[in-house]
Amino acid sequence: MKPNVETLTGYQVTLRPVELPDLDMLRQWRNSPQVSQYMLSHAMITQEQQLAWFKKVERDNSQQHFMISYKDTLIGSLNIKSRLVGESLAQASVIEPGLYIADNRYRNNIIAFSPTLLINDYCFDQLNCDKLVAVVKPDNHAALNYNEKLGYKVVKQGELIEIELNFDDYQDHSKTLKALLSRNASR
Repeated sequence: MKPNVETLTGYQVTLRPVELPDLDMLRQWRNSPQVSQYMLSHAMITQEQQLAWFKKVERDNSQQHFMISYKDTLIGSLNIKSRLVGESLAQASVIEPGLYIADNRYRNNIIAFSPTLLINDYCFDQLNCDKLVAVVKPDNHAALNYNEKLGYKVVKQGELIEIELNFDDYQDHSKTLKALLSRNASR
C-alpha cells in the first residue's frame, strides 16, 4: 500500500498530490505540442490511458506525482521516482525527478525554478537520497540550461543525455535562487 503523499509548500509554490479530477487537465497539458515535444513519447494520450496510468501510480510506492500551484493557479506537473525497479522512494538512494511547466507565463520565469527547488529539498532532506538523476532529450536546450543552473552535471551522452545532481552541488548552485525566491515571497 502506498503511503499518503504529503503536500509541499515553499519558494512561492505548492506541490500537491495528483487527484482524479486533475486527469483531464494533465492529459490536455501532456498532449499539447509545447509539452509533448520534449517527452520521450509523442503519442497522444487518451482518457482511458490517463485513467489507467493514474490507477497504476496511485498505489505505486516507487513514485509520487504532484500538481504545481502558484498563487492558487495550477501551472504544471512534477514527479519523482526511484531509479531501481521495485524500490520504494523511501528506500531510494537515487531518485529521478521530472517536471513540466504547462503555463507559458511561468516557463521562462524564475518561478519555474520553485517546484524543482522544493522537490530537491524534499528528496535530499526528507527522503535522504544520495543523488538525483534525470534524462533529457539533446534538443531540449532549455531543460539542459535550467538543470545546469541547479548544479546538474552531464554524466552520459547519446540518444538521451543523462544528468545527475548530488547534495553538495545542489547546495552550492541553489543558494542565489533560493534567496531570490524567499525574498520575493516576503513582499
